[in-house]
Amino acid sequence: MINVNKFFNNPILLKRCTGLNQFQFDELVFRITPLWNQSETERLSGKTRKRAIGAGHPYHLKTMEEKLLCILLWYKTYPAFWLLGLLLGFDAGNACKLVNRLRPLIEKAADPDLGIYFKRVYRNIQKGRKKISSFEDLQREFPEIAEIFIDTTEQQRLQPKKQIQKKYYSGKKKRHTLKTQLVVGKTGKILLLSKTYSGKHHDYDIFKREKTADVIPKQSHAYLDRGFQGVKKDSPSLHWFIPNKCNRWKRKLTRSEKIFNTKLARKRIRVEHVISRLKKYALLGSVFRNRITHYGTDFRNIAALTNFRLSFAI
Repeated sequence: MINVNKFFNNPILLKRCTGLNQFQFDELVFRITPLWNQSETERLSGKTRKRAIGAGHPYHLKTMEEKLLCILLWYKTYPAFWLLGLLLGFDAGNACKLVNRLRPLIEKAADPDLGIYFKRVYRNIQKGRKKISSFEDLQREFPEIAEIFIDTTEQQRLQPKKQIQKKYYSGKKKRHTLKTQLVVGKTGKILLLSKTYSGKHHDYDIFKREKTADVIPKQSHAYLDRGFQGVKKDSPSLHWFIPNKCNRWKRKLTRSEKIFNTKLARKRIRVEHVISRLKKYALLGSVFRNRITHYGTDFRNIAALTNFRLSFAI
């Protein structure tokens, strides 16, 4: 069993195992503590509970720092629950229960505005609360959404049952995958996340199912990759920037088209960097082994943690 205090006494080890430095970890503990207390009070006050609050076996990890370390260590290194329990000194079942109870709280503590800020700004523009008539006006009033970057990330999952294998099979990756669409701002902040889709869905199919074009201000400049061909035709009123590509009728790109692609790639690198930061957490960077019903929550939690870390750098 590893002594938990070793993590708190070694800032480098804490950063490697949780993704947060000491100051960020302490701030997250401060934010999540009231949420945990409220959640536990509601759970222990349920109608089906027969024992009084305070009765029953106490948590092995007594402090909030130790509980938070448990789920962050799981997200960052993604061990099996039996190994996580072995490291922290309790059994796999209790490790799983603790992670499940902390799951709904991470996003609320790290970044409660994930996805809400983007839609709130869009509603304000639509209702005319801010006079926005051009890209310059949007850049002055809401610089975070003046330039946005859209992409879809894909992660391998365990091979499903034979009846649903075709649903999750990705022809691009040649394996069974899960896909999520991200909308990222100029500073690298994740503004919007889609639901989780199976690997058979094309990037542009997810874009249309999520109706992403309907929540993008008309004055914004949106940068996409070649997987979103057809968006200019379907939504001509918005400013889309998509790389030029060769096809069977046009074998080579002109020099100006190549220069445009290069400039666009230099801008779009922001969303690729964000995806890289997400996949630094082993839960998103390796094969997903847990219940698919939890995947969306875990993805949003890690996205919220990524935004949380970014807020200290701005």
